[in-house]
Amino acid sequence: IRWPEEESDGIARITADVGDPASLADAFERLDAAALGSVTKLVCAAGIQQRAPTLELSREQWDRMLSVHLFGAMEACRLAAARMTEGGAIVLFSSVAEFFGWPERVAYAVAKAGISALSRSLAVEWAPQSIRVNAIAPGYVETPMIVAARDRGELPDDPARQHALGRMAAPEEIARPVRFLLSDDASFVTGETLVADGGYRVFRGR
Repeated sequence: IRWPEEESDGIARITADVGDPASLADAFERLDAAALGSVTKLVCAAGIQQRAPTLELSREQWDRMLSVHLFGAMEACRLAAARMTEGGAIVLFSSVAEFFGWPERVAYAVAKAGISALSRSLAVEWAPQSIRVNAIAPGYVETPMIVAARDRGELPDDPARQHALGRMAAPEEIARPVRFLLSDDASFVTGETLVADGGYRVFRGR
């Protein structure tokens, strides 16, 4: 979702290309200029979808996927952590794609596995600064990107049927565990990947 840039009620909406380091740096500088106080929480949820046989995967496709999902998350974490002067909490978005072989989605699966490794490494490195870092691994979520991919026939099967619960997640069903990981209720949780997949792993592994 690209929000219009506006400021009201203490909220600044700033758009950026997470795959572009200069764009991300500019976004954080504009956040500083908005004078909303120090950064205490960060959620990295940007993503793109692509499907390509590995033998046909271009370097451009590979670089773009890892740039948005993995490098963008790392760079956002670095920019946010530098501003977390009194500690904070970070949640990164992995995926159940990190747990299985995913034909024709190798770049996506590699990027998502990297997200969990990134969260574990940063959790240990930044623990002395009281910065917690966790990841969440959802199953299919009924977002505009997934719905559009399904409607274009880019998903191999009906994604709803691949979950033990027999449906995709509503966005708020993923937002709630993210909010938990950011909250003081998770004050002793760091370096973990929370799976919120409607039973996708256990159902697929039958």
